[in-house]
Amino acid sequence: MSNFLWGSSISGGQCEGGYSSRSETVVDIIPQGRETRFQYLDQPGEYMQRPDGFYPSQKGVEFYENYKEDIALYGKLGLKALRFSVLWSRIFLDDTLEPNEEGLKFYDDVINELLKYNIEPIITTIHFDMPLWVVEKYNGFYNRKTVELYEHYVKTIVKRYHDRVKYWISFCEINVMNHALYMVGGTVLKPGEDREEVLHQCAYHKLLANAVLVKTCHDIDKELKVGCEVAGTPYYPLTSSPDDYEKMMEEERKDSRYTDVMVKGHFPYYFVKEMKEYQIELKEEDLKFMKENTLDFIAVSYYKSSLASTDGTRDNPMLKRTAFGWTIDPKGMRNMLNRMYERYEVPIMIVENGLGTYDKVEEGKIHDDYRIEYLSKHIEEMEKAIEDGVEVIGYLTWAAMDVVSTSEGMMSKRYGFIYVDREDNGEGTLKRIEKDSFYWYQNLIQERTKNDG
Repeated sequence: MSNFLWGSSISGGQCEGGYSSRSETVVDIIPQGRETRFQYLDQPGEYMQRPDGFYPSQKGVEFYENYKEDIALYGKLGLKALRFSVLWSRIFLDDTLEPNEEGLKFYDDVINELLKYNIEPIITTIHFDMPLWVVEKYNGFYNRKTVELYEHYVKTIVKRYHDRVKYWISFCEINVMNHALYMVGGTVLKPGEDREEVLHQCAYHKLLANAVLVKTCHDIDKELKVGCEVAGTPYYPLTSSPDDYEKMMEEERKDSRYTDVMVKGHFPYYFVKEMKEYQIELKEEDLKFMKENTLDFIAVSYYKSSLASTDGTRDNPMLKRTAFGWTIDPKGMRNMLNRMYERYEVPIMIVENGLGTYDKVEEGKIHDDYRIEYLSKHIEEMEKAIEDGVEVIGYLTWAAMDVVSTSEGMMSKRYGFIYVDREDNGEGTLKRIEKDSFYWYQNLIQERTKNDG
């Protein structure tokens, strides 16, 4: 596994803060709520009017103010790679198309700081953090104009950073748009609109935008590698019923249809059928463009597996669950990697895998053996997949440090190797504390890379 990228991930919308020096993002106006937040990430409703309340993404964990100290900790951890997002809203404050030099300089500084510690920077162009002005003025990717705006944005940042950033990722978990149209597509439904029709139009434009990033990167520097992140969620049929198997196939297609286009360069027959059903025109020049600009690798997140059933059941009685109800299925990772590689035959980079749960500070320390156990078992299954012949080029955990969780907007759902003293209500000192898992991962990276280079 020489040159394998052992690393971790963060995202701007969950960690940066720096709210006064950028424009708003889609998640900046969504409040906390373990039971309700995700529904607003699909359709924000009243929150488009920004009622008074606590909005955790506006401050994150103040990485913007503390990036040097945080990256020094990542260097101490021994990360070989860090995947982060550039906030479009920090580069373009509105649609005047004049880049904000202060924002560009911030990411120059972040990249240079990472390189100082020999950490490979990996950029995601949108990680659930689309500028709100794109939503309000153009209704996100429902409008083809957003593809043009995205092209201007990515040309700006790729030209600026390509000499130091080799790996580029277009979008975070593009298939999560199936359930979170506003957060991923930047689109708000109007009364009477057909959600599936709007979703498919957004998908078409996002797939076109993905090809735009591929062409932009390859035109500027042929050495650049481009991926798109998909949520890797394998499905098992609940029973041996043919109906449950059919349901499993249907759910898998909903997730894989985007990757099919981005890697294979054409719409699979079932996706074509859907597009025709919703009267989405597949333009010849667009199809040619997507065929000519396919991904170099697949970026994938893996947290859990799901059950498919005609009765809607999703609980898997054979698996343990996290404190937040997510199934724990390390073997599912090996299965997912094998099936993905068999289908696409391009390199795979795992860019998110981690345990979101409650941590307890005891005498200034966090003893998170449960996280170590979770990650150890998943790494073991990943390495089995590599032995199977799957080309995995990197393993990046979620997350390098505690951040605002996407699904709930909570700080108490913690994923990081580094504890951040911030409570769900925003209070706290912001002190960073290294967890037991920090030293475990530090040692693992040292052991796995001691013969490299």
